[in-house]
Parts: sequence; C-alpha cells; structure tokens
Amino acid sequence: MTIYLNGKYIQQEQARCVVSFTGGVFETMRAYGGKIFRLSEHIKRLFMSAKFLGMSISYASEELEEICCHVLEHAGHKDAQVRISITNKDLLIIVKQFSQISCRDDVTIITSSLTKQPPLPQAKSSDFLLGVIARAESYSYDPFEIVFLNRHGFVTEGTVSNIFMVRDGVVITPPAYLGLLNGITRQCILEVARQTGMETMQVPFARYDLFTADEVFLTNSCIEILPVSVVDGRMVGNGKEVSTPSCLSVCPSLKRNGVITMVLQEGYKKMVDGI
Repeated sequence: MTIYLNGKYIQQEQARCVVSFTGGVFETMRAYGGKIFRLSEHIKRLFMSAKFLGMSISYASEELEEICCHVLEHAGHKDAQVRISITNKDLLIIVKQFSQISCRDDVTIITSSLTKQPPLPQAKSSDFLLGVIARAESYSYDPFEIVFLNRHGFVTEGTVSNIFMVRDGVVITPPAYLGLLNGITRQCILEVARQTGMETMQVPFARYDLFTADEVFLTNSCIEILPVSVVDGRMVGNGKEVSTPSCLSVCPSLKRNGVITMVLQEGYKKMVDGI
C-alpha cells in the first residue's frame, strides 16, 4: 500500500494518527495497465461533491489528476485501486494493488429497512453513517451488499454500488432523481448497453421487481459488473426462497450470470482496454 499525504509519502500507522477524514469528500478509482480509468470524470465529481458540502479545494483539477498519476507511478502497480480523499486541510491518496473478487462469480444482497433520500447521495462524502448502520443491521446475514429503498419503496442503490436489472432484454436502473449517486461505472454501463444496441430504461422499480427480473447486477469502479443471484433470500428470476444457510450462501446451482450481464461485462472490458 502506498500512502500520499499532503505532498509526502508516509507509513500506514502515520496516516491513522495524523488525519481524520470525517467531513471530507473522496473518489475511489481503478487503474488498468498503469492508467486510471475515467480519471477526469472522477476528479470532476470530487469537485462537485466538495461544492455541495461547501468545501473549498485548494488544487486545480488538472493538478489533482497529475498528482494521482504520479502516486500511482510511485506505487509501481499496473492494476490498482486508487482512492483520493480531501478535507479542508488535507489531501490523502492511497494506492493498493487490486485484488480481483475471483471467487465471487455472483453474490447475494439484501434490502435495508433504512431509507435513503436525496440530495445527500449526490455527494461522495466520508460521512457514511447510513451505510455503517445498514451494515450493522445486516451483520447476522453477512450479505455482499445492502440495497436501500426510498420512502416510496423504490430501489435506489447499494451502500457502495449502483444496481441494475434486466427484463425481457431491457437494461433497467433507477433514475438518479430517486436519491442515488450517478456512479461513473453506472454511466459507462448505460453507454456500453446503448453501443451494443440494447434498450435501456432509467425508471423506478420496487424490491419485488428484483425477485422476478431475468438478471440483476451491481456496479462500481472496483467490482465493475457483478451478477446477483439472491435478493432477500429469494432467487433472482423466479422469486423462490432458497434453502441455503441464512439464505445467503451462494452455491453453483444458484448462479445467475445471465447473457445480458456477460455481454455488458465484455463491452466494459473493451472500454477499459481502450484507455
């Protein structure tokens, strides 16, 4: 792990002692082949988050992009996770070698009893209280991700991901106005879907729709596109309850890596290879 704090490279123990990033903004990015994917878009959103929270960033966007690239080069990793965090006083960049979730071909999720409301999701701030509470609430189930509904019962997003479903060949995701972060990867997937001739829709849908969808998947910069097999103990596709421990341990017979999801995964890979 490489840690850059205010112009200096420091040890992990120093970072814990020196700085607290409560109240700051951040972006988590992926690097492929030594290049950060969609770096400009991430930095642009970082500034938008800061503006939303009334923060002032004392760097130009081009300067932050250059620093991120230099820290990645210093770390020496070709495939990496790059996280930039900023407060009113500090700039922290952490680069880690990326570890692929190779054993998680697909995952299980649950919906939270907590609701998420706009406009806070539009800013990526380090105050993840709602996500922390949701994780604590679901501790006994140990799902891969927890998905929030809004007060009207519509699906919004996960604690760290956007969610999609596929029905009759149509790629569907909740609209941003419901109270969710318009993720960079989310935007890329919609772009890939359109380029491959798929119909896309950004419309509200309920928890039940996930049970009966043909396919469900999560997206973010690190997991890219990750298929979901079970939602709230019910198998995606037919809504039947699954008789696995805690209804959440995925076995091979439950794999739901559908055709549309695989096409989107391949299209996203080509997009990444083009950087």
